[in-house]
Amino acid sequence: MFRKSILAPLATAAITGLSVTPAFAATTFTVAATVNTLATVNISTSAYTFTSNDNTNTHLPANENATIPAAGNVTGSIRTSKANPGFINVVAPAGPLTGSGTATIPISSLQITCATGTGNSGLNATPTGLASLTALTASTSTQCAKYNNAATGTSATVGILLSLFLDDTSVIADTYAALSGFSVAASAT
Repeated sequence: MFRKSILAPLATAAITGLSVTPAFAATTFTVAATVNTLATVNISTSAYTFTSNDNTNTHLPANENATIPAAGNVTGSIRTSKANPGFINVVAPAGPLTGSGTATIPISSLQITCATGTGNSGLNATPTGLASLTALTASTSTQCAKYNNAATGTSATVGILLSLFLDDTSVIADTYAALSGFSVAASAT
C-alpha cells in the first residue's frame, strides 16, 4: 500500500510537467518614420523707430534697441536635416521710407545686428554667422543667424536679439512714416 501511494503523485507530477511547457513562435515587423524639418519664428516687437538729432551717426540705434530685453527678441524653433543648416533672415520691402516733405530714406541705410539671445537650446543650438551692422537690401532677405547642422541635424529653440540701426549721415530732416513689409523668417531644409 505504501508503494502505490508514492507512485500516484509521481505520475501526476510528470503529466503536469509536460502540459506547462510553453510553445515558441516568432514573427517580424518593420518600423519607418518621417521626421519633417521645422521652422517657426516670432518677434516681440511690431515696430522700430529712430530719433535723430544730428546727421553724424553712421549707426544710429533704434529707440527699441535699449529695451531690456531688447524689443527685437526673436524666438521660435528650428529642426534641420542632417545635411543642411537652418537660417534666421530679415526680409526687407522695396522701400524707401518716405517723409511728409517727400524726402526718402533708402532701405540700404538700415542695418541689422543679430546677437545670441536667451533660450537657445537643443542640438547645435548656438547660432553662428550672426549679422553685425549688415546693411539691408531692398526686396531681399539678409541672413541674421545660422544654425549649423554639423552632420547631425539641428533641433533647437531659437533665441536671437535683433537690433536695427540707421545711417543718418545723409538723411534729410523730415518725419518719415512707418514702412510696412519687414519680416523675420526662419528656414530649414
